[in-house]
Amino acid sequence: MESRSFRKFLEEKSANIKVERQGQRISWDEEIKRDKYSFTGFLEFAYSNKTSGDYIYLERSTAFDILDRMNWMERKIKSLTMRLRILFILLTVSMIAAAWGWLS
Repeated sequence: MESRSFRKFLEEKSANIKVERQGQRISWDEEIKRDKYSFTGFLEFAYSNKTSGDYIYLERSTAFDILDRMNWMERKIKSLTMRLRILFILLTVSMIAAAWGWLS
C-alpha cells in the first residue's frame, strides 16, 4: 500500500517535468519558485546553483551526517591545537638551548 502511494506521489511530482535522454545520460529541468520564504532541499542547495529560497530542509540522515562531520572536525582541531602547543614548546626550548650555547 505504501509503495503505491509513494509511486503516485512521484508520478504527480514528475507530471510536468520534461525528461531528456541522451545516450546513457538523463537530464531534466524543474521550475524553481523564487519566493523568499520557499524551501529547498539540502542536496539541491549543496549541489545546484539554483536555490529556491531562504530555508533549507534536511532529512534526518543528512543532519546526522553533518553532525558527525562537525564532531570529527572539532576533535581534529583539538588534536592539532595540542600538537601545535607541543611544537611551540619544543621550539622555545631548542631556541633557549641554542641561545645558552651561543652565550657560553
